Amino acid sequence: MSSSSQGNASQQTGLSPAEYLELIGDVKDILSRLERAALLGSMPSLTENISSTLQRIQVNGPELSDTYPMNARPQLQVTFPQSSQIQIHEIPNVEDALYNLGLQRIDDYKQAVYIPPSAKPSLQAQDDTMSPLLETVMEFLAGDGQVMLILGDSGAGKSTFNRHLEYTLWQDYTAGEPIPLFINLPALDRPKKDLVREQLRLLDISEEQIRELKLQRRFVLVCDGYDESQLTCNLHTTNLLNQSGQWSAKLVVTCRTQYLGPSYRDKFEPQEGGHYNLSTQTLYQEAVITPFSKKQIEDYVERYVPLEPRTWVKKDYMDKLTVIPGLMGMVTNPFLLTLALGALPDVVQDKLDYSRIRITRLQLYDIFVKHWLGANKRRLQNVRLGQGEQRAFNELLDDGFEENGVKFQVGLAAAIFQEQDGRPVVDYNHRRDKDSWKTMYFGLEYEKSLLRSASLLSRVGNQYRFVHRSVLEYFYSYYISVLLPIADHPLSQRLLVEEPSIVQFLAERIQLNSEFKQQLFVIIERSKTDTKAACAAANAITILIKAGVRFNGADLRGIQIPGADVSGGQFDSVQFQDANLTAVNFTNSWIRQANFSGAQMEGVQLEKPPHLKESDKVYSCAYSPNGMVFAMGLDVQYRNLESISHALGA
Repeated sequence: MSSSSQGNASQQTGLSPAEYLELIGDVKDILSRLERAALLGSMPSLTENISSTLQRIQVNGPELSDTYPMNARPQLQVTFPQSSQIQIHEIPNVEDALYNLGLQRIDDYKQAVYIPPSAKPSLQAQDDTMSPLLETVMEFLAGDGQVMLILGDSGAGKSTFNRHLEYTLWQDYTAGEPIPLFINLPALDRPKKDLVREQLRLLDISEEQIRELKLQRRFVLVCDGYDESQLTCNLHTTNLLNQSGQWSAKLVVTCRTQYLGPSYRDKFEPQEGGHYNLSTQTLYQEAVITPFSKKQIEDYVERYVPLEPRTWVKKDYMDKLTVIPGLMGMVTNPFLLTLALGALPDVVQDKLDYSRIRITRLQLYDIFVKHWLGANKRRLQNVRLGQGEQRAFNELLDDGFEENGVKFQVGLAAAIFQEQDGRPVVDYNHRRDKDSWKTMYFGLEYEKSLLRSASLLSRVGNQYRFVHRSVLEYFYSYYISVLLPIADHPLSQRLLVEEPSIVQFLAERIQLNSEFKQQLFVIIERSKTDTKAACAAANAITILIKAGVRFNGADLRGIQIPGADVSGGQFDSVQFQDANLTAVNFTNSWIRQANFSGAQMEGVQLEKPPHLKESDKVYSCAYSPNGMVFAMGLDVQYRNLESISHALGA
C-alpha cells in the first residue's frame, strides 16, 4: 500500500498513521487466525467491536490472506458476522493443538517409495478377491464397523501402510471429523487400559485438552505392531471404546499373520451390543495384505531407480530379478524387495550365468548390513569428530569397524529378547537406567555412541528400536548360531515356534555353518538323558526340519522335544519309543512305519487322525477297561442265530 493511500485511509478513520498501521497489523492477524479457524471448521463469530471496526476500514492494496499450510483444500472466502458475544481469544485451544499436530504429522511423513498394497478379505479368501487396501479401509471408516484387523507377514508393509493411512487422513481432515491418531503399540507402557490418553500425552496434548477430546471428539486409532507389543488382550474391550463416557473411536490394528492362534478373533472382535447395538459381523472386519504382484514390483523398481545416481536402469534390475532362480518369488515381500535391489549389483558381480546364482533371504540381510556399516564408516571418516570421538573411532577402525558394528547389534538384539522378552522398543533414560543392562548399548561413552549412530536403529525421543522387526530377528538369529554350552544356549530360553522368521534365518544359517548344524544334532541327542535340554532340543529339531534335513530311519528313542514344529518333516521308520512328543506338530509329515511305543503324545497335531494298517478287514475293535490295550477282530465269520443255536446243540 502506498504512503498516500495510507494517509487517505488514516484520515477516513480518524487515526494517526502509526495507529492506522498498528490497526492494519491487528486486522491481518485476525484474518489469519479466522481463516485458519474456518478451514479447521471452528470459525468463531466476531465481537461487535471488531465487526464495526472492520466495517469502518477500507483497505486499498493486496488482499490479506494466509495460505493454509496443509495444502489440502482451496482458500475460503471468510464472511464476518455483524455481531457476536464470543471473544476472539476464545478460539478453542484444542483446535489449535490439533491443527499443529496435523501439520507436524504431515511434515513427519517421509516415504521415498510407496506402492499401494492390495488385500483380500480373510486368510481363507482366494487372491482373486483382493482389492486396494486403502479403499477397503476407507469404506470401513465410512461404515458402522468399530474394529478392522489388518494382517500380513513380516515385511509385508503393514507399518508403511499405517503411516500412509494416517498421512492421508490428516490431509483430508476438517474439524469435527474423526481425528487420526497413529499409535506405535510397542512404544506405550499401558496400551491395555489407557491407549488414547497415553498416546496424546506423548504428542504433548495437555490434560485439559485430553479431557475435552474425550468428551467431544471422535478418533481413528491406527494401531501398529500388536504382535510386537506381545499383547494378548482385546484393546477395544479393555479400553472401553465407544462405551458411555469413554473414548469414541474406530480401531484399525495391524498384526503379523504368524502371531495368530486358532482363536485369534477373540483378541480383536468388539462385544456384541454395546454402544451401537450391532452384531459382531457388522462391527468387525479383516483384511490380509497380499504379496506384491509383478506389476507392483515393476512400479517399485521404476520409482526406486531415480532416488540416487545408479549405473543400472529399471530393465537391469527386472532382468536380474526374473532370471535368478527363486528371487522373483522372494521379492513379492516389499521389505525383501528393498534389500534385494540394494544387494543385486554385488550379488551378480563377475557372474556370467545368472541362472546358476542361488540367493537366500539371509544373504540379502548379510549384504544389506555390510553395506550399511560400510557407508557409515565412510561417513564418520569424512566428518570432523571431537578429540575423544576420534580416538575411539580410530580404535574401532584398528579392531575392525564393521565387525564391531555387527557385534554391537547382535548383543543388543540378544539383550532385547533376554531382558524384554523380544519387545522391540528400548526406553532409555541415562539418569534412570545408568545401572541397568541398557547402558551397555545406550550409554554416553564415545565408542557406544559411534557404534549406535552406525547401527540399524531408529530413535524417537528416548525410545530406540531396530528399523524393522526382521532386522532384530536377523541379529538375534546370528546370536543363536554362536556355539555355546547347552545350559547357557539361547535355544534353552524360549520356544521359537511362534517366531517363524527367526527359525527361517537359522535354517538358512545351517547351509553356511556346518558346526551350527552339528551342534543342533548334539542338543537333540543330549535331550535323551537331560530333561533340561528339552526346550533346546525342540528348537533344534524345528530348525533342522525347516532346513530340509530328513530323519528317515533315525534312532530318536527317548528324545524330548515338547512343543516342536516338525510339520513337513520326513520320519519314515523312525524309532520314537519312549520319546516326549507332547504337543508336537506333525502336520504334513511322513511318519510311515514309525515306532511310537511308550511315547508321550498328548496334544500331538496331525493332518489326519492316526491310523493303523492291518493285513485284513477289521470287523470289530475295542479298548481294554484300563485303556491301555486296543483289540481288533479280523476275519470274523457272521452266522445267524439259528445256525449258532444248532451248532451248540440247543
